[in-house]
Amino acid sequence: MNIDIGKFAGFCDGVKYAVENTFSQAAKSEDKIFVDGHLIHNPQTLDMLENNGVHTYEDKEDMSILDGKTVIIRAHGVSPSRREALSKHAKKLVNLTCKYVAKTQGLVKKYSLLGYRIIVIGNPNHPEIIGVCGFADDVFVIYKDADLNNIPNNEKKTLIVAQTTLQKDIFYNFVSKIKEKYKTSEIIIKDTICEATEQRQNEILDIAKRNDVVLVIGGSESSNTKNLYKIASEIKPSFYVEYKEDLDNLDLSSYKNIGIMAGASTPDWLIEEVAQTIKDKYASNVSKFFSKIFDFLNYGYIFFSIGAFLMSYAIYDILSQTFQYQIGIITASYYLYTSLSNGYSNYAIRISDKKRFAFYNKYKLFFMFIIFISCASMFYFSYKMSVGILMLTILSSLLGMGYNMSFKNKSKFDNSLFFKLFKKLIPFKAIVISVAVTILLNGSIFILNRNIIKEKFFAYLFSASIVFIFMFIRQALIEIKFSQSDKIAGAVTLTAYIEPKKLAILTGILPIVPILFMFIGIIMHQFSLSNNIKYLIPIVYSSIVSFIAMRRNAITISRHLFSFLIDSPLYILFLTALI
Repeated sequence: MNIDIGKFAGFCDGVKYAVENTFSQAAKSEDKIFVDGHLIHNPQTLDMLENNGVHTYEDKEDMSILDGKTVIIRAHGVSPSRREALSKHAKKLVNLTCKYVAKTQGLVKKYSLLGYRIIVIGNPNHPEIIGVCGFADDVFVIYKDADLNNIPNNEKKTLIVAQTTLQKDIFYNFVSKIKEKYKTSEIIIKDTICEATEQRQNEILDIAKRNDVVLVIGGSESSNTKNLYKIASEIKPSFYVEYKEDLDNLDLSSYKNIGIMAGASTPDWLIEEVAQTIKDKYASNVSKFFSKIFDFLNYGYIFFSIGAFLMSYAIYDILSQTFQYQIGIITASYYLYTSLSNGYSNYAIRISDKKRFAFYNKYKLFFMFIIFISCASMFYFSYKMSVGILMLTILSSLLGMGYNMSFKNKSKFDNSLFFKLFKKLIPFKAIVISVAVTILLNGSIFILNRNIIKEKFFAYLFSASIVFIFMFIRQALIEIKFSQSDKIAGAVTLTAYIEPKKLAILTGILPIVPILFMFIGIIMHQFSLSNNIKYLIPIVYSSIVSFIAMRRNAITISRHLFSFLIDSPLYILFLTALI
């Protein structure tokens, strides 16, 4: 059974902006926050908002409950009169209107002031249309053919716009009918259907054509999701999925190729959850067996920890030093300990990767034992080697604490200097953990051979930059993949400061740094060109991995494939060392 997930599935930019900013407001506020209507048409996200102190304000409620509160205008936007009414009560009014909706509002306002009649093609009961209509006096909404009769047959100048989530063929069909039926002195047509809507509608056509069945994931009230379902169902058997549990009533065993598409208000984690549920439900016994093995290798960080050990070997090879296996064990144990600890302390995993979280809970005693063994091994071998290496291990472990703290819940220690310091480090934990591993591995090599920097300064910088960059690329790509659920969970990562696409580009460019050190080292005769030019292979490969992650929607890459992808540079590095 093949699962084909649309690359445009999930949050559009407008919804993403609204959701992330709302959770950001919730994290800053000590008081209740109200959204004027449902922020988005997705029940799971609305439940999370409610749990974070963000409440939905309904029209039937008395507006006095908004007095002195932060009030959010959702992505659908509101009319000027509505905004004025809200501002009279709200202490703070946050406008999160989608930029495409705001563009439509601006057009309607502009042409209405110029004396144009406004025709809006869309659902008159949709909050976006209600808000847009508030920007004009002479306005008509067309949703069905009968609505055309409401337009006066005179030669008044006319502007025609569309609901941003409307099907394009419906829009132009009504435009043709309006042109044919009414003679006006001037008709201006503005296709205000947003780019994301058009991309989804085009993509679901392709998905339906290349698959046997289509699942459309989204809230039952989502207009754009309903349109996607309508398009797909006209081509192939299609099912509307609002909750993962909806799959219990579906029998998909007769289908080989299953296409999945989601509306603009559907979070990534729900799409992945649905896809994973299908895989688990219809997998063969053999597939389930191997999946369990991969779960242990992936969720237990075994695959990566082995890679960290092998990376240690490669770093020794670069510096022409005799490999100290104890350093490899310390490095592998350190990453195993910090990563597994993060699995239990990171609140965001409960949202972004429910299967991983369930797996950790199911085998909690086993993983706690592994954490204990890895921690004990790390300190034992450090102590046996030297006091200096033990101190490096302690320093790296302290830095690793920042990697494992999420600060989801408030603590009585929040105001302490120690906690304030780590809170400042939290957003940069991809950098912190990379620095920690570099200090541990390359610092240990320096302690064992104090002349290494004097003899091979640029070779040492080259090796240290490889460790840092390979670690950073891995952590950054993880943060990119889970950026949406991290923000929903209140976790602050680098993606809060750097857009995921820009961060992916950065990870693709960073490998230039070790290449620079390599060629300077060759010029300074600290490197043998014939022996070390081979290390361009893993460096270039790491860039390719970054650009693969950048060019594809993160949810189209399965969890195990993604883990293999981001861990593989370490194995390529080791194989290069063996050449």
